[in-house]
Amino acid sequence: MSDTAQPQKTHWFEVVLLWVSGIAAAMQFAKFSISYDELLTHYQAGPAWTGALISVVGIVGLIFGASAGVVAGRMGYLNVLVGALAIGSLLSVLESFLPSFMTMLVLRVLEGMSQLGVVVAAPTMIARLSAPQHRSITMGLWGTFFGVAFAITGWLGNKLLSAYGLQGLLLVHGVLIGSMALVLWWLLSQYKSVYENQSAPSSLGFWTQLRNMYKTPRTLLPALVFLFYTCMLVSLLTYIPTLISDEKLRNLLRITLPLTSTAGTFLAGALSQYVMRPQRVALLAFSSVAVGAVFAHFSQSYPIVFALSVSLMVLSAGMVPGSALSMIPLVTRSAGEQAQGYGLIAQLGNLGASIGPPSFAAMIALMNTEGLVSLVLFLCVLGGLFSFLAGRLPSNPR
Repeated sequence: MSDTAQPQKTHWFEVVLLWVSGIAAAMQFAKFSISYDELLTHYQAGPAWTGALISVVGIVGLIFGASAGVVAGRMGYLNVLVGALAIGSLLSVLESFLPSFMTMLVLRVLEGMSQLGVVVAAPTMIARLSAPQHRSITMGLWGTFFGVAFAITGWLGNKLLSAYGLQGLLLVHGVLIGSMALVLWWLLSQYKSVYENQSAPSSLGFWTQLRNMYKTPRTLLPALVFLFYTCMLVSLLTYIPTLISDEKLRNLLRITLPLTSTAGTFLAGALSQYVMRPQRVALLAFSSVAVGAVFAHFSQSYPIVFALSVSLMVLSAGMVPGSALSMIPLVTRSAGEQAQGYGLIAQLGNLGASIGPPSFAAMIALMNTEGLVSLVLFLCVLGGLFSFLAGRLPSNPR
Protein backbone atom coordinates (compact mmCIF):
# COMPACT_ATOMS: atom_id res chain seq x y z
CA MET A 1 0.00 0.00 0.00
CA SER A 2 1.10 3.55 -0.63
CA ASP A 3 1.98 5.69 2.34
CA THR A 4 0.69 8.85 0.68
CA ALA A 5 -2.59 9.84 -0.90
CA GLN A 6 -2.75 9.64 -4.68
CA PRO A 7 -3.16 13.16 -6.16
CA GLN A 8 -6.23 13.53 -8.34
CA LYS A 9 -4.45 15.97 -10.65
CA THR A 10 -0.85 16.47 -11.68
CA HIS A 11 0.92 19.52 -10.28
CA TRP A 12 2.49 20.34 -13.63
CA PHE A 13 4.16 23.61 -12.68
CA GLU A 14 5.91 22.02 -9.71
CA VAL A 15 6.85 18.95 -11.76
CA VAL A 16 8.48 21.14 -14.41
CA LEU A 17 10.39 23.08 -11.75
CA LEU A 18 11.68 19.83 -10.27
CA TRP A 19 12.76 18.79 -13.76
CA VAL A 20 14.60 22.10 -14.11
CA SER A 21 16.32 21.43 -10.79
CA GLY A 22 17.57 18.16 -12.27
CA ILE A 23 18.86 20.04 -15.31
CA ALA A 24 20.66 22.50 -13.02
CA ALA A 25 22.23 19.59 -11.11
CA ALA A 26 23.31 17.80 -14.30
CA MET A 27 25.06 20.99 -15.36
CA GLN A 28 27.56 20.12 -12.63
CA PHE A 29 28.85 17.57 -15.15
CA ALA A 30 28.28 19.65 -18.27
CA LYS A 31 29.98 22.87 -17.14
CA PHE A 32 33.32 21.07 -16.67
CA SER A 33 32.85 19.06 -19.85
CA ILE A 34 32.52 22.13 -22.11
CA SER A 35 35.33 23.96 -20.28
CA TYR A 36 37.81 21.07 -20.39
CA ASP A 37 40.34 22.96 -22.53
CA GLU A 38 40.19 26.02 -20.25
CA LEU A 39 40.70 23.83 -17.17
CA LEU A 40 43.60 22.08 -18.87
CA THR A 41 45.23 25.42 -19.67
CA HIS A 42 44.61 26.97 -16.25
CA TYR A 43 45.74 24.10 -14.02
CA GLN A 44 48.38 22.49 -16.26
CA ALA A 45 47.59 19.19 -14.52
CA GLY A 46 47.57 17.01 -17.63
CA PRO A 47 44.65 15.30 -19.40
CA ALA A 48 44.18 12.47 -16.87
CA TRP A 49 43.93 14.67 -13.76
CA THR A 50 41.85 17.28 -15.58
CA GLY A 51 39.51 14.53 -16.73
CA ALA A 52 39.19 13.47 -13.09
CA LEU A 53 37.57 16.85 -12.36
CA ILE A 54 34.72 15.73 -14.63
CA SER A 55 34.40 12.07 -13.64
CA VAL A 56 34.76 12.38 -9.86
CA VAL A 57 31.19 13.72 -9.58
CA GLY A 58 29.86 10.44 -10.98
CA ILE A 59 32.13 8.31 -8.81
CA VAL A 60 30.37 9.71 -5.73
CA GLY A 61 27.08 8.38 -7.10
CA LEU A 62 28.69 5.02 -7.80
CA ILE A 63 29.80 4.68 -4.18
CA PHE A 64 26.94 6.32 -2.28
CA GLY A 65 23.95 6.08 -4.64
CA ALA A 66 22.11 3.33 -2.81
CA SER A 67 22.69 4.78 0.66
CA ALA A 68 21.39 8.16 -0.53
CA GLY A 69 18.00 6.58 -1.16
CA VAL A 70 17.78 5.44 2.47
CA VAL A 71 18.98 8.80 3.82
CA ALA A 72 16.46 10.78 1.74
CA GLY A 73 13.57 8.75 3.13
CA ARG A 74 14.69 9.52 6.68
CA MET A 75 15.52 13.23 6.30
CA GLY A 76 12.60 14.24 4.08
CA TYR A 77 12.71 14.72 0.32
CA LEU A 78 12.30 18.49 0.27
CA ASN A 79 15.01 18.92 2.90
CA VAL A 80 17.40 16.75 0.89
CA LEU A 81 16.54 18.44 -2.41
CA VAL A 82 16.83 22.02 -1.21
CA GLY A 83 19.90 21.25 0.89
CA ALA A 84 21.60 19.58 -2.09
CA LEU A 85 20.80 22.53 -4.37
CA ALA A 86 21.96 25.08 -1.79
CA ILE A 87 25.22 23.22 -1.21
CA GLY A 88 25.70 22.91 -4.96
CA SER A 89 25.23 26.65 -5.32
CA LEU A 90 27.82 27.41 -2.65
CA LEU A 91 30.31 24.96 -4.16
CA SER A 92 29.92 26.42 -7.64
CA VAL A 93 30.54 29.93 -6.29
CA LEU A 94 33.66 28.69 -4.49
CA GLU A 95 34.81 27.01 -7.71
CA SER A 96 34.48 30.33 -9.53
CA PHE A 97 37.48 31.60 -7.53
CA LEU A 98 39.56 28.90 -9.29
CA PRO A 99 41.32 27.58 -6.16
CA SER A 100 44.29 25.20 -6.27
CA PHE A 101 43.81 21.98 -8.21
CA MET A 102 43.50 19.73 -5.14
CA THR A 103 41.01 22.13 -3.54
CA MET A 104 39.00 22.11 -6.76
CA LEU A 105 39.05 18.30 -6.74
CA VAL A 106 37.68 18.26 -3.18
CA LEU A 107 34.95 20.73 -4.19
CA ARG A 108 34.02 18.44 -7.08
CA VAL A 109 33.72 15.45 -4.73
CA LEU A 110 31.35 17.46 -2.53
CA GLU A 111 29.49 18.56 -5.66
CA GLY A 112 28.94 14.90 -6.43
CA MET A 113 27.10 14.54 -3.12
CA SER A 114 24.97 17.55 -4.06
CA GLN A 115 24.11 16.07 -7.45
CA LEU A 116 23.23 12.73 -5.87
CA GLY A 117 20.80 14.36 -3.45
CA VAL A 118 18.91 15.95 -6.33
CA VAL A 119 18.66 12.83 -8.51
CA VAL A 120 17.29 10.79 -5.59
CA ALA A 121 14.83 13.31 -4.10
CA ALA A 122 13.49 15.07 -7.21
CA PRO A 123 12.11 12.03 -9.12
CA THR A 124 10.50 10.71 -5.93
CA MET A 125 8.72 14.04 -5.50
CA ILE A 126 7.75 14.17 -9.18
CA ALA A 127 6.16 10.72 -8.93
CA ARG A 128 4.22 11.81 -5.83
CA LEU A 129 3.04 15.06 -7.42
CA SER A 130 1.78 13.24 -10.52
CA ALA A 131 -1.69 11.78 -10.95
CA PRO A 132 -1.63 8.09 -11.94
CA GLN A 133 -2.79 8.91 -15.47
CA HIS A 134 0.29 11.12 -16.02
CA ARG A 135 2.98 9.43 -13.96
CA SER A 136 4.83 7.68 -16.78
CA ILE A 137 4.75 10.91 -18.81
CA THR A 138 6.33 12.89 -15.97
CA MET A 139 8.94 10.20 -15.36
CA GLY A 140 9.75 10.22 -19.08
CA LEU A 141 10.17 13.98 -18.84
CA TRP A 142 12.48 13.56 -15.84
CA GLY A 143 14.55 11.05 -17.77
CA THR A 144 15.51 13.72 -20.32
CA PHE A 145 17.16 16.05 -17.78
CA PHE A 146 20.73 14.92 -18.37
CA GLY A 147 20.65 15.27 -22.15
CA VAL A 148 18.83 18.60 -21.94
CA ALA A 149 21.43 19.89 -19.47
CA PHE A 150 24.27 19.10 -21.86
CA ALA A 151 22.40 20.63 -24.80
CA ILE A 152 21.70 23.90 -22.93
CA THR A 153 25.20 24.07 -21.51
CA GLY A 154 26.71 23.41 -24.91
CA TRP A 155 24.64 26.28 -26.33
CA LEU A 156 24.46 28.98 -23.64
CA GLY A 157 27.40 27.77 -21.57
CA ASN A 158 29.82 28.15 -24.45
CA LYS A 159 28.57 31.70 -24.99
CA LEU A 160 29.14 32.49 -21.30
CA LEU A 161 32.56 30.88 -21.49
CA SER A 162 33.52 33.03 -24.49
CA ALA A 163 32.17 36.24 -22.96
CA TYR A 164 33.08 35.90 -19.26
CA GLY A 165 35.57 33.05 -19.04
CA LEU A 166 35.63 30.03 -16.76
CA GLN A 167 34.96 32.06 -13.61
CA GLY A 168 31.86 33.64 -15.13
CA LEU A 169 30.48 30.26 -16.22
CA LEU A 170 30.89 28.75 -12.74
CA LEU A 171 29.43 31.81 -11.01
CA VAL A 172 26.34 31.87 -13.24
CA HIS A 173 25.76 28.18 -12.52
CA GLY A 174 26.00 28.87 -8.79
CA VAL A 175 23.37 31.60 -9.07
CA LEU A 176 21.09 29.36 -11.15
CA ILE A 177 21.18 26.37 -8.83
CA GLY A 178 20.84 28.60 -5.74
CA SER A 179 17.78 30.28 -7.24
CA MET A 180 16.21 26.87 -7.81
CA ALA A 181 16.76 26.02 -4.13
CA LEU A 182 14.94 29.16 -2.99
CA VAL A 183 12.04 28.78 -5.43
CA LEU A 184 11.46 25.10 -4.65
CA TRP A 185 11.61 25.65 -0.88
CA TRP A 186 9.04 28.42 -1.10
CA LEU A 187 6.77 26.61 -3.55
CA LEU A 188 6.85 23.00 -2.39
CA SER A 189 6.53 23.43 1.37
CA GLN A 190 2.74 23.50 0.96
CA TYR A 191 2.71 20.03 -0.67
CA LYS A 192 4.54 18.06 2.01
CA SER A 193 1.43 16.01 2.72
CA VAL A 194 1.55 14.77 -0.88
CA TYR A 195 5.16 13.74 -1.38
CA GLU A 196 6.61 13.06 2.09
CA ASN A 197 6.25 9.75 3.94
CA GLN A 198 3.15 9.81 6.11
CA SER A 199 3.79 6.49 7.80
CA ALA A 200 6.17 6.08 10.71
CA PRO A 201 9.85 5.83 9.79
CA SER A 202 11.12 2.31 9.30
CA SER A 203 12.30 0.63 12.48
CA LEU A 204 14.94 -1.22 10.47
CA GLY A 205 18.52 -0.08 10.83
CA PHE A 206 20.36 1.76 8.06
CA TRP A 207 22.44 -1.24 6.98
CA THR A 208 19.44 -3.56 7.08
CA GLN A 209 17.52 -1.21 4.78
CA LEU A 210 20.55 -1.04 2.49
CA ARG A 211 20.76 -4.84 2.26
CA ASN A 212 17.03 -5.13 1.67
CA MET A 213 17.29 -2.66 -1.21
CA TYR A 214 19.55 -5.06 -3.11
CA LYS A 215 17.39 -8.06 -2.19
CA THR A 216 14.06 -6.48 -3.19
CA PRO A 217 13.14 -7.05 -6.87
CA ARG A 218 10.97 -3.90 -6.87
CA THR A 219 14.04 -1.70 -6.36
CA LEU A 220 16.73 -3.90 -7.92
CA LEU A 221 15.24 -4.92 -11.29
CA PRO A 222 14.56 -1.40 -12.66
CA ALA A 223 18.12 -0.45 -11.67
CA LEU A 224 19.54 -3.49 -13.48
CA VAL A 225 17.58 -2.53 -16.60
CA PHE A 226 19.08 0.96 -16.30
CA LEU A 227 22.59 -0.50 -15.82
CA PHE A 228 22.69 -2.08 -19.28
CA TYR A 229 21.43 1.15 -20.83
CA THR A 230 24.25 3.20 -19.31
CA CYS A 231 26.77 0.53 -20.35
CA MET A 232 25.69 1.21 -23.94
CA LEU A 233 24.57 4.76 -24.51
CA VAL A 234 27.63 6.84 -23.62
CA SER A 235 29.76 4.44 -25.65
CA LEU A 236 27.42 4.55 -28.65
CA LEU A 237 27.43 8.35 -28.66
CA THR A 238 31.22 8.38 -28.32
CA TYR A 239 32.34 5.68 -30.73
CA ILE A 240 29.69 5.40 -33.46
CA PRO A 241 30.67 8.67 -35.20
CA THR A 242 34.30 7.52 -35.33
CA LEU A 243 33.25 4.53 -37.47
CA ILE A 244 31.95 6.80 -40.26
CA SER A 245 34.44 8.00 -42.86
CA ASP A 246 32.23 10.73 -44.35
CA GLU A 247 33.14 13.87 -42.36
CA LYS A 248 29.84 15.70 -42.94
CA LEU A 249 27.78 12.69 -41.93
CA ARG A 250 30.03 12.11 -38.91
CA ASN A 251 29.60 15.69 -37.70
CA LEU A 252 25.85 15.53 -38.32
CA LEU A 253 25.53 12.41 -36.17
CA ARG A 254 27.47 14.04 -33.34
CA ILE A 255 24.65 16.60 -33.18
CA THR A 256 21.61 14.43 -33.92
CA LEU A 257 22.36 11.28 -31.89
CA PRO A 258 22.14 12.94 -28.42
CA LEU A 259 18.86 14.61 -29.46
CA THR A 260 17.59 11.28 -30.79
CA SER A 261 18.35 9.64 -27.45
CA THR A 262 16.48 12.36 -25.55
CA ALA A 263 13.48 11.97 -27.87
CA GLY A 264 13.50 8.23 -27.17
CA THR A 265 13.38 8.82 -23.43
CA PHE A 266 10.28 11.00 -23.65
CA LEU A 267 8.71 8.60 -26.17
CA ALA A 268 9.12 5.79 -23.66
CA GLY A 269 7.20 7.80 -21.07
CA ALA A 270 4.30 8.27 -23.48
CA LEU A 271 4.28 4.59 -24.47
CA SER A 272 4.44 3.52 -20.81
CA GLN A 273 1.50 5.77 -19.97
CA TYR A 274 -0.87 5.03 -22.84
CA VAL A 275 0.17 1.89 -24.71
CA MET A 276 1.93 -0.74 -22.57
CA ARG A 277 3.58 -1.32 -19.22
CA PRO A 278 7.05 0.23 -18.91
CA GLN A 279 8.60 -3.23 -18.54
CA ARG A 280 7.36 -4.10 -22.03
CA VAL A 281 8.62 -0.78 -23.34
CA ALA A 282 12.09 -1.64 -22.00
CA LEU A 283 11.93 -5.10 -23.61
CA LEU A 284 10.85 -3.52 -26.91
CA ALA A 285 13.67 -0.98 -26.61
CA PHE A 286 16.42 -3.57 -26.09
CA SER A 287 15.00 -5.66 -28.94
CA SER A 288 15.02 -2.63 -31.25
CA VAL A 289 18.61 -1.79 -30.29
CA ALA A 290 19.59 -5.34 -31.25
CA VAL A 291 17.78 -5.09 -34.60
CA GLY A 292 19.50 -1.77 -35.31
CA ALA A 293 22.87 -3.32 -34.42
CA VAL A 294 22.34 -6.19 -36.87
CA PHE A 295 21.38 -3.75 -39.65
CA ALA A 296 24.44 -1.63 -38.80
CA HIS A 297 26.66 -4.70 -39.11
CA PHE A 298 25.44 -5.47 -42.63
CA SER A 299 25.34 -1.85 -43.86
CA GLN A 300 28.88 -0.69 -43.15
CA SER A 301 29.51 -0.11 -46.87
CA TYR A 302 26.42 2.12 -47.17
CA PRO A 303 26.96 5.22 -44.99
CA ILE A 304 23.36 6.50 -45.13
CA VAL A 305 21.87 3.10 -44.24
CA PHE A 306 24.49 2.70 -41.50
CA ALA A 307 23.59 6.14 -40.11
CA LEU A 308 19.88 5.26 -40.08
CA SER A 309 20.63 1.93 -38.37
CA VAL A 310 22.69 3.50 -35.60
CA SER A 311 20.04 6.22 -35.20
CA LEU A 312 17.50 3.44 -34.55
CA MET A 313 19.90 1.97 -31.99
CA VAL A 314 20.30 5.28 -30.16
CA LEU A 315 16.57 6.13 -30.29
CA SER A 316 15.75 2.71 -28.85
CA ALA A 317 18.50 2.90 -26.24
CA GLY A 318 17.11 6.28 -25.18
CA MET A 319 13.76 4.60 -24.48
CA VAL A 320 15.29 2.46 -21.73
CA PRO A 321 15.74 5.16 -19.05
CA GLY A 322 12.22 6.48 -19.62
CA SER A 323 10.80 3.00 -19.08
CA ALA A 324 13.10 2.12 -16.15
CA LEU A 325 12.22 5.34 -14.32
CA SER A 326 8.51 4.72 -14.98
CA MET A 327 8.75 1.22 -13.49
CA ILE A 328 9.67 2.45 -10.03
CA PRO A 329 6.47 4.31 -9.05
CA LEU A 330 4.49 1.50 -10.72
CA VAL A 331 5.91 -1.39 -8.67
CA THR A 332 7.19 0.14 -5.41
CA ARG A 333 4.99 0.34 -2.32
CA SER A 334 6.01 3.61 -0.65
CA ALA A 335 7.77 6.92 -1.23
CA GLY A 336 10.71 5.58 0.78
CA GLU A 337 10.99 2.55 -1.47
CA GLN A 338 10.79 4.81 -4.52
CA ALA A 339 13.70 6.91 -3.23
CA GLN A 340 15.70 3.73 -2.65
CA GLY A 341 14.94 2.64 -6.21
CA TYR A 342 16.15 5.95 -7.63
CA GLY A 343 19.26 5.77 -5.45
CA LEU A 344 20.02 2.31 -6.79
CA ILE A 345 19.49 3.58 -10.34
CA ALA A 346 22.00 6.36 -9.63
CA GLN A 347 24.52 3.84 -8.33
CA LEU A 348 24.20 1.22 -11.07
CA GLY A 349 23.87 3.93 -13.72
CA ASN A 350 27.25 5.32 -12.71
CA LEU A 351 28.66 1.79 -12.69
CA GLY A 352 27.51 1.26 -16.26
CA ALA A 353 28.87 4.61 -17.40
CA SER A 354 32.22 3.67 -15.84
CA ILE A 355 32.64 0.18 -17.29
CA GLY A 356 30.91 0.71 -20.64
CA PRO A 357 33.33 3.01 -22.52
CA PRO A 358 36.53 1.02 -21.81
CA SER A 359 34.73 -2.24 -22.67
CA PHE A 360 33.53 -0.85 -26.01
CA ALA A 361 36.94 0.67 -26.71
CA ALA A 362 38.59 -2.72 -26.20
CA MET A 363 36.06 -4.55 -28.40
CA ILE A 364 36.35 -1.97 -31.19
CA ALA A 365 40.15 -2.18 -31.03
CA LEU A 366 39.96 -5.98 -31.36
CA MET A 367 37.14 -6.38 -33.89
CA ASN A 368 36.23 -2.91 -35.22
CA THR A 369 32.48 -2.55 -35.96
CA GLU A 370 31.90 -6.26 -35.31
CA GLY A 371 33.21 -5.75 -31.78
CA LEU A 372 30.79 -2.90 -31.12
CA VAL A 373 27.85 -4.89 -32.51
CA SER A 374 28.75 -8.03 -30.55
CA LEU A 375 28.92 -6.17 -27.25
CA VAL A 376 25.66 -4.34 -27.99
CA LEU A 377 23.90 -7.65 -28.66
CA PHE A 378 25.28 -9.14 -25.43
CA LEU A 379 24.04 -6.17 -23.38
CA CYS A 380 20.65 -6.28 -25.12
CA VAL A 381 20.20 -9.93 -24.16
CA LEU A 382 20.95 -9.14 -20.50
CA GLY A 383 18.84 -5.97 -20.51
CA GLY A 384 15.96 -7.79 -22.18
CA LEU A 385 16.18 -10.61 -19.62
CA PHE A 386 15.90 -8.23 -16.66
CA SER A 387 13.11 -6.30 -18.41
CA PHE A 388 11.22 -9.59 -18.75
CA LEU A 389 11.78 -10.42 -15.08
CA ALA A 390 10.64 -6.91 -14.09
CA GLY A 391 7.48 -7.53 -16.10
CA ARG A 392 6.56 -10.30 -13.67
CA LEU A 393 6.38 -7.82 -10.77
CA PRO A 394 2.82 -6.88 -9.78
CA SER A 395 1.75 -3.27 -10.23
CA ASN A 396 0.55 -1.26 -7.27
CA PRO A 397 -3.20 -0.65 -7.10
CA ARG A 398 -3.90 2.87 -8.30
